[in-house]
Amino acid sequence: MASEHPDAPKQFGIRLSEDTMKLVSHIQHFRQRTNQPITLASIVEDAIQCHYNRLVKEGAIKND
Repeated sequence: MASEHPDAPKQFGIRLSEDTMKLVSHIQHFRQRTNQPITLASIVEDAIQCHYNRLVKEGAIKND
């Protein structure tokens, strides 16, 4: 989805690598199959939450 659109990085005003755009597309397809929002914002929120959870689990930060 996202990686198939040639102007996607321009639309979002950011530069993402091809690998990142492929990952976003995979996440979009999953979210679409599970009837969840497929916006870039929702995907970024998920990614941040996953990264935060990993940092807490590794003890790098405390869960506030």
